[in-house]
Amino acid sequence: MNPPRKFVMRFVPSAREIKLIHSFIHNQRKTMINNPFLHAAVRYTRIAGLCVLFFFIIHLNSPGEEPSLEDYLTKADSYAEDTWEHGKALEVLNDALLKYPDNDEILWRLSRTFADSAEVLQKIEGASEGTVEQFYQLAQAYADRAIEHNPENSMAYTRRAIATGQLALFRGIWGAIDLVKQTRDAVEKALELDDQNSTAHFVYARSHGEVSQRPRLFRAPLGLGWANMKTALEHFDKAVALRPDFILFRVDAARAFIREKNYDRARELLAVIPDLEDQTRYDKNHREDALKLYEEISNR
Repeated sequence: MNPPRKFVMRFVPSAREIKLIHSFIHNQRKTMINNPFLHAAVRYTRIAGLCVLFFFIIHLNSPGEEPSLEDYLTKADSYAEDTWEHGKALEVLNDALLKYPDNDEILWRLSRTFADSAEVLQKIEGASEGTVEQFYQLAQAYADRAIEHNPENSMAYTRRAIATGQLALFRGIWGAIDLVKQTRDAVEKALELDDQNSTAHFVYARSHGEVSQRPRLFRAPLGLGWANMKTALEHFDKAVALRPDFILFRVDAARAFIREKNYDRARELLAVIPDLEDQTRYDKNHREDALKLYEEISNR
């Protein structure tokens, strides 16, 4: 099935858009001179015709009252979470960063934007593995900058954990053990700073769940003996309790409980999903997964 019309991207940007894309990347290079991933992004735009870098398109702002930092953040959050327009979120955050350099709230949102864009490129656009990985590396780099400028920001560590965890999954966790450990360390710090951070609880649960799929005897010598399903289930429950209306939390939590043969808890998690509203562009797929899981355990 094709993605809904609002999610379909244009594959060939216009000459004007190409110019604007290059202008944006050039501006970013000034702020991250030593970041090889941005340099790679520039090389990619020249090599691959800029097709997959649609998210860098700059939209000109109309004149009006000068927005505050909170205005920028609210607008970027709306684009990211309500309408899923990551290109527009990137534009807003770039403008905000020019006005508020090195602001950690802007930087971790830029990390989110690149990670979300990577997911779209992978799942919808069918971009090359190198391009998707490059976007996750950019997400990681912006999260690192946010942490550098405010080491007490829980969401900055959460975004680093997400970017690093996605890189580990993308490369295969058993070939990226150091990234797995970095993911655990970042999310543990995020929870230390804010134990009400639902996303951090979810990432922590998934980290334990993914790593513990192999026997402890095998992974302990690799420094991964810490992972266990008991911790995974506890943090899935915490994530759902903090954000009960988020479908993905419930679906992944249900999978974990099914793995541990706790079918009653899995049914509880899945049963309410039909009544929840979509909050991500992937929730239609998550609903389908939930229905399949529910049917699979209906007689257990």
